Amino acid sequence: MTNLYAPTDKGFDARLEAIDRCQVGLLRELASQQGGRLILKGGMAMRGAFGSMRLTKDIDFDREQSLSREALKRGLRTQLIRAAATAGIRTPKVEFTKDTPTTVRARLAGTIAGGAEVRFDVEVSGRSSPQQTWVRTQIVNPPPRYGMAPFLVKTYTNEALAAMKIAAALSEQRNAPRDLYDLRDLIRAGANPTDLLAGQDADLLEDYAHRAPAKLEMLSYALAQQELLPYLPLEERTLLTEHAWIEATLMVADHIVRWCRDALALQRRHAAAVARPDGDAAGPASTPQRPGA
Repeated sequence: MTNLYAPTDKGFDARLEAIDRCQVGLLRELASQQGGRLILKGGMAMRGAFGSMRLTKDIDFDREQSLSREALKRGLRTQLIRAAATAGIRTPKVEFTKDTPTTVRARLAGTIAGGAEVRFDVEVSGRSSPQQTWVRTQIVNPPPRYGMAPFLVKTYTNEALAAMKIAAALSEQRNAPRDLYDLRDLIRAGANPTDLLAGQDADLLEDYAHRAPAKLEMLSYALAQQELLPYLPLEERTLLTEHAWIEATLMVADHIVRWCRDALALQRRHAAAVARPDGDAAGPASTPQRPGA
């Protein structure tokens, strides 16, 4: 069970608590209404299922093929409005900002008492059904102040979340300190995505191992102060000094390189076993879908 904290108890303002309360309420609505056909990933998976101290800007899911895009859209608007009402968000408006055969993105915007504006996105990817080997069910226990009973949510294993975060951290189109922070937490929890990474193309793994140190170095402490620290509780911000950030960067880079090298070795062992006349080796695991925020 993951016990969530109330943001204002950790020094956050009422605006961020309203967003978090709405996000948790929406997660509960979707978990109830969609029957486990949405798989939580990204930042909300780290908070809601892993127990990260980091608040998240948006919510990301993968969609089972048994849930059609049309059915998802029909329910999502109502569920967002309902979650906004429970969070005290006034005049909520829902806009679909992306609607393609593979992706639906909805944006909720409104205000809270005092006039502060709130906004967040929900993105659902339906490129292919998630691999159930890397999916788990987690109990989420909302803060007592939210007035919500505990509920079940489907999300990815720590190993799958780590593999997704590696892809995000090393993407040429992204420089998000939260990816490094999340990988640090997953490493501390003992995540090891080697088996899952072995399902990737060997050239990609070589590229990851080669680029990881330099790419992570681009996620500077100055960038973390701007983009990450505002979403961490005050005590966590205090602990995350520049020295601690550099240590985390080196540790995460070292683990990515090691995981990729181990995955390549696993591929070679599998290929050698298959090449033998009596070879009977299980193939590398397939990789879950792309990361979220």
